[in-house]
Amino acid sequence: MTTPAVTAPAPVPAGHYPCLGGLRAIASTAVVATHAAYWTANYTPDATGRVLARLDVGVALFFALSGFLLSRPFLAAAARGTPAPRAAAYLWRRALRILPVYWVAVVAALLFLPGNQGTGLAGWLRHLVLGQIYVRDALAEGLTHTWSLCTEAAFYLLLPAVVAGLLRVSGRGEWRPARVLAGLAVLAGLGLGWLAWGWTDPSVIAPIDVWLPSFAAWFGAGTAMAVVSVSAPGWRPVRWAHELGTGLWTCWAAAAALFWIACSPLGGPLDLTPPDAVEAVTKSVLYTGVATLVLWPLVFGPQTAGTTRRLLAAAPARFLGDVSYGLFLFHMPLLVALYAVLDRAPFTGTFLWVFLATWCAGVLAATAAYRLLERPLMRRWRDVVPERLPAPTLRDAETVAP
Repeated sequence: MTTPAVTAPAPVPAGHYPCLGGLRAIASTAVVATHAAYWTANYTPDATGRVLARLDVGVALFFALSGFLLSRPFLAAAARGTPAPRAAAYLWRRALRILPVYWVAVVAALLFLPGNQGTGLAGWLRHLVLGQIYVRDALAEGLTHTWSLCTEAAFYLLLPAVVAGLLRVSGRGEWRPARVLAGLAVLAGLGLGWLAWGWTDPSVIAPIDVWLPSFAAWFGAGTAMAVVSVSAPGWRPVRWAHELGTGLWTCWAAAAALFWIACSPLGGPLDLTPPDAVEAVTKSVLYTGVATLVLWPLVFGPQTAGTTRRLLAAAPARFLGDVSYGLFLFHMPLLVALYAVLDRAPFTGTFLWVFLATWCAGVLAATAAYRLLERPLMRRWRDVVPERLPAPTLRDAETVAP
């Protein structure tokens, strides 16, 4: 009698991170929870209220994920000495990914939410072009959360130029990851200085605290991980990164400790009361640490080892990760609509029921948007702008030859 062979799990392709879909689902759920807590007046000074108020750390997770995933192809090309991805193709795919569904959310909110009646042409245009954070008090009802998408869009636009600049300054054509990391650290420091300025200078007339420079550390944390992930395995920081990445619960315990500190008065007010500069910078630094430590073992650790990683990479988590963008977009218009339909005043209601109703309705709306709009558009139109320019014909070569 022969013993049946044990089939080993298929290896994870290099550069593929199956756990990150589950992390996107967690981040979007955290954002829904903190908004539900705010609307039900649960930003209270007890431990539960402080944790709920600080679940906006989900935004830091999103920004770090964007920094890692979007910068990595540009950095990998530099590390290999191959041409960088075409900026035009990258920007086209970003626009195709975020704008159509975003426009649906904007139109629905501006047309149907009671607080947006009478919104003028300027308000419509600002929201349609993601410009609402560049004027004070310009966020429409049900779209207040889109400030972070405006900041993401600015990051998308500037990323190719920023990476090219870092590579040029640090390496002069050579891959020198330590210098790229130093450049990122400088940008993060400048961003924290920008954030402090935004909360101390009374002459500031725009909400520059939500502009891109204020979050350079969050995006930079993900980009720094991308630098290490594409560097040679023999480089000492790469070995350290993988050693630390094997300890998922060690990293997450440290992230929880930093998060708990952020829940304290050191992180500033729980509500919308303006923080002082020290509180704003402290909270940003703590959130940078939380996002880095949560993401680290999912990038540098074994991708399918352990129950936690397998759950994050399982089909339900991947599905929720796929629709997480729609959940983020639609949950606030649905939350506002829920209160309007039930004729409930803000800052009333039970947190758990409001959260569950908003999350479930958001997942349904996001699923419809993903299957009817996001996925068909990406399949049909993503290659309209090709990743590589066509090879020159003989006539083209003769034209450009010296």
